[in-house]
Amino acid sequence: MDRDSVVVSGVGAVSPAGLGADALWRAIEDRRVLTGPVTRYDLSEYPTRRAAEVPAGAVAALDSLVPPHESLAARYLAAATLEALGDAGLPAHRRRGRLGLFVGTVMGTRPLLDRAIGRGPLGVPDRAWARPDELLAAVRQVVTVDGPAVLLAPGCSAGNEAIAAGAAAVASGEVDVAVCGGADELSLEVFAFFTSMRALAGDAIRPFDAGRRGTMPGEGGAVLVLERAARVAGRGRAPLARVLATASAADAHNLTQPHPDGAGLIATIQTCLDRARVEADDIDWVCAHGTGTPANDAVEARAVAKALGGRRPVLSSVKGQLGHAEGAAAALEAVIGVRALARDFVPGNVTLLEPDPECAGVDLVEPSGRRGPVRHVLSQAYGFGGAVCTVLLGKGTPDAR
Repeated sequence: MDRDSVVVSGVGAVSPAGLGADALWRAIEDRRVLTGPVTRYDLSEYPTRRAAEVPAGAVAALDSLVPPHESLAARYLAAATLEALGDAGLPAHRRRGRLGLFVGTVMGTRPLLDRAIGRGPLGVPDRAWARPDELLAAVRQVVTVDGPAVLLAPGCSAGNEAIAAGAAAVASGEVDVAVCGGADELSLEVFAFFTSMRALAGDAIRPFDAGRRGTMPGEGGAVLVLERAARVAGRGRAPLARVLATASAADAHNLTQPHPDGAGLIATIQTCLDRARVEADDIDWVCAHGTGTPANDAVEARAVAKALGGRRPVLSSVKGQLGHAEGAAAALEAVIGVRALARDFVPGNVTLLEPDPECAGVDLVEPSGRRGPVRHVLSQAYGFGGAVCTVLLGKGTPDAR
């Protein structure tokens, strides 16, 4: 392995499965659908009362891990960061090397407004809802950040954009350690937004299904710790995965609709393959954006088929299990991608009933998932406005079986 290559040394997560990356992966392997009735808000006026909510017990358990903060997303991010640094064998403080923080989000701290809706004048202290950088405050309380701290908000591709920015910073030597991730929390604003678009599913998210009706919000936070391979080896540790390439594009086709030909996604996939010198047939799993909306899935499947060509690409989406966690979605999926490489398991399309004939160009993974060698994972994410970001991950040890 190239000693200068960028690798994943640790992961952490807070998700609808609870606290920790292990809990997240167990839910994926066990095919648990984590969308259900929301307890945090009154959704009686919305077309669905279901979403993927971090369990109340896990939220309460944050008190023993991270300091209080008005924003749940900030606390999710801080907890995931501490777990990821521990997984990497790195201390939160008094650490050799420069640490940078790269975080993606859609809502930032705006869900703080929810507590004031319908209750007269807004009473959110210090206008924290209007300061998205406040999302990073909880991390700064528990981790020494002596490098750049960057908040990215290109829509729902934000988690992958954070990974891309952190990988570039490590590769250039700007930082020695990059904490990269995404965080968002359930929000009435998001429910209102998806309702206005008629994009909410009533019972379940069914990516790539002929009868799919829409998506459901989710929430959480996920973090990857990135370092150079030589630095990880110097601590006597093995990398969890390698960041082989990242690529971004903006097709600028429509504010909310993907380009009908998937032009941006095709460009990012081809760029990742070129940069990593990986062949299309070497991709063992495409971790799809797969929101379950009528507009997205067929376009995405066709674009993947066109970009990869050759044999039918193996494709699935975990949003049927986790909901759509906006800025946290791609980061959670990257953590799952790292685990898929380590465990040689491709997650299934758990809620799939009847594959959409328009997705015939890809190999849709059956709900049970697949065991077998997983050496390369392509994880892609869309954002409103045409933003696309794709990350290509490889096995931590290239010759591992």
